[in-house]
Amino acid sequence: MGPALVILGWDSATFDVIDPLAAEGRLPAFSSLMGRGWRAPLHSTWPPMTDSAWTSAFTGLNPGGHGIFGSWYRAPGAYGCRYFSSRDRQARALWELTSTVRCGVWNVPMTFPPTPLEGAMVAGYGAPPGSRFCNPSSVQDELAERWPLEDLIDRAPHSTLESFLDDLLRGLEAQAEALPWFAEATGADCLIAVWPHVDRAQHFFWRFRGTDHPLASAVDQVYEAMDRATGALLEAWPQTDFMVVSDHGAGTLEGDVNLGGWLAREGYAAYGTKRRPSVVDLAWKFPPSVRRLGRRIAPTIARTAVGATLTGQLGAFDWAQTNAFLGFHSDLWLNLRGREPDGVVDEAAAPGLLEELSDKLLDLRDPATGGPVFAAAYRRDEIYQGTASQLAPDLMLDSWSAGYRVAPARGPSADLVAPPASLAGVNEAWSADHRPEGIFVAAGPRIASGSSKKLDLYDVCPTALALLEQPVPAGLDGRVIEEAVERAWLDRHPVQSTEERATRASGGAYSDDEAAAVAAHLKDLGYIE
Repeated sequence: MGPALVILGWDSATFDVIDPLAAEGRLPAFSSLMGRGWRAPLHSTWPPMTDSAWTSAFTGLNPGGHGIFGSWYRAPGAYGCRYFSSRDRQARALWELTSTVRCGVWNVPMTFPPTPLEGAMVAGYGAPPGSRFCNPSSVQDELAERWPLEDLIDRAPHSTLESFLDDLLRGLEAQAEALPWFAEATGADCLIAVWPHVDRAQHFFWRFRGTDHPLASAVDQVYEAMDRATGALLEAWPQTDFMVVSDHGAGTLEGDVNLGGWLAREGYAAYGTKRRPSVVDLAWKFPPSVRRLGRRIAPTIARTAVGATLTGQLGAFDWAQTNAFLGFHSDLWLNLRGREPDGVVDEAAAPGLLEELSDKLLDLRDPATGGPVFAAAYRRDEIYQGTASQLAPDLMLDSWSAGYRVAPARGPSADLVAPPASLAGVNEAWSADHRPEGIFVAAGPRIASGSSKKLDLYDVCPTALALLEQPVPAGLDGRVIEEAVERAWLDRHPVQSTEERATRASGGAYSDDEAAAVAAHLKDLGYIE
């Protein structure tokens, strides 16, 4: 019979790639969904980053409501970074809001460590090597008996780009087989799965598109493999409602903005002594296999290297002479007295300083193109609401819409924009980055046919709750997309609501070993420098 609802996350998928491929007949499964169902662009959250965006999709809340502001993020009250995990989420997710529904949760970001639920969870995304990432734990053993576990979790490039493409394609084949087994074995009424493969392909292979390079078709190949995997699920469950969503889109990465250098040149910051020793930089130049061996042989040294790397992400500033600094995902912070360890900016001066910085930042241009490097600058209270808003930055810069990435750890330089740095795993740099607009496509017995001009990522959770005939909690930022649901069914099953808030206790952090492993993985993927 199969699940009543399947939510498939095509991480980073964009209609900019989908529509041309569909027009050529190369995405038959996805074309079928679009042809008989509902489609719309899906606006992401700020920042439009995997961990915060998927958490917003499955909680229906902005980061100020759920507390996840990215992957690595600056630690509150410190000049360093830390990695968020499922322990930090302050709001209940879809699978925690459906007490009478069995959910199968598969590789959703920010679910490690896995938590108990009515159903089963595979929290492979963000899981350190060798960890137990399933709940119940026995599911991991059963999966390992049938498929190589490395094909079922997130992958980073560890040798060549050609090998990485093979890894991505093989992983999608394995997951197309594993997901139906997982849903049946766990009795899932609702299956929620995220595939990161398109995101990884676009980051590394985008620049080859439209060229005569042997990897020119790599991005298209991964989309086609994703379509085949989706088709296998559609064939397995023809009477199931499907929602296919992406957390954000993708586009060309024009360059890295050395905003720390600009802050220093403009007198808003001052560099001090470099804190990260050269031996740490040297350690990251080794291939991933050598670094993994080093973590086993000399774990204390490895943890020191990772700690220095995370602290260095914010730049080697002299905090006593710094008024403003960068966080991790285009987030800007004032060095506020009383909030930061060595704060120098008085609270009364903060509004004026933020306005001054916003005006200047929006005027910045790429010398090579003359185009702006920031599309917008948002104050905290413009885009964040909720109990976790105090964790939000003072200013969120939209570099993504303009095609740029902020590189907070870069040292002094006269250049505002620099080429993206090569990664240790493959000695290749990113050529694409996120865009704030993803995709929404739904089809099935209860889904209407049509389209919307634009929907919000926050709408995914309440719409799923309505399709599962579960009450929608008060205070969500999203809404039920009623226009996308068959009116006759909705009349028979009106949307239920509850005054109960979707809050959740949070607390805890990764161990040093867990943090070291996750840091290495994200560094290989290009998410930290």
